[in-house]
Amino acid sequence: MVSLTHFILSGNTPTETATTIRDVSTVGIDSLLEQGSTKTPSIAESEKPLSHWEIAELSFAFCILWFAANWATNASLAYTTVASSTILASMSGFFTLAIGSFLKIEAFSALKLIAVSGSLLGVALVSEYDRGSPSVEPSAPKAPLFGDFLALMSALFYGCYTVLLKVRIQNESRVNFSLFFGFVGLFNLVLLWPVFGILHWTGVEPFELPHDSRIAWMIAVNAFVGTFVSDYLWLLSMLMTSPLVVTLGLSMTIPLALLGDIIGYGRVLGLGYWIGAGLVLAGFFGVNGAVLNERSHEVIVEQEDDGAGIGSASSSSSPQPVVADETQPLLRSRS
Repeated sequence: MVSLTHFILSGNTPTETATTIRDVSTVGIDSLLEQGSTKTPSIAESEKPLSHWEIAELSFAFCILWFAANWATNASLAYTTVASSTILASMSGFFTLAIGSFLKIEAFSALKLIAVSGSLLGVALVSEYDRGSPSVEPSAPKAPLFGDFLALMSALFYGCYTVLLKVRIQNESRVNFSLFFGFVGLFNLVLLWPVFGILHWTGVEPFELPHDSRIAWMIAVNAFVGTFVSDYLWLLSMLMTSPLVVTLGLSMTIPLALLGDIIGYGRVLGLGYWIGAGLVLAGFFGVNGAVLNERSHEVIVEQEDDGAGIGSASSSSSPQPVVADETQPLLRSRS
């Protein structure tokens, strides 16, 4: 009876009022669906696992760039000094920051630029102090300009394949690491190993097996620990953090190597070594702090966007409780 009186006084029939409530509910649901439709494709795309063909293509590109970077680094040592090669190879931080900023993978900031510059300065200090050691450079470099060019190219190739992996994979859950490295090994075996035969037959570089079993064991251990395990951890950490973080993280080998010299060989290091190692550490932790600040800001923005979406959805469905409030005077008058 109360419901019928309310419908008559309000000028609406039961069918019209039910339609109004249903329209309000539909508007609220539609608004939620529209908000979800704008976010769901990007989220689904970033979480979608790579297919076997996509992993094979990515492995092929990585294999070529990775080989070019390592070959250029080792070849530069035959033409220039160890110090020059090490310093120029450390330019990979600048290339990674530049390429990552251009492709919107890294957010450029003054703090990151200072961190990269500090790390490079630390590497330069340590390398220059090593240059003064009588046992480091036994002979003059053959072609220092060409060797420096190769070292610089190795830094460029490193920046290219590091950013490439981040752009294509984005998330560590999207790639099968065993399949990825399996394809890398396959492409190395099929495409690059035949080069050994060509160099041997042309007399450019003779191919020889190690004559000492100790050298063979050293090669095997280095292949497993220095190549496979280190590259696996490098790739995993790059996907979890950023290309620039892992690039400066590789420079951490310098202070760790200095620590090994002190503990293992009792080497006494000068002030320049400690300053250089300190700059490398400061650069690494500085870029980590910049990345953590960016991640915190992104989380805050996402929470604000989610709160705004919920607020707009609730405001669009607010006319429904207004109908219930209009019945209160009728209930009091009837009582």
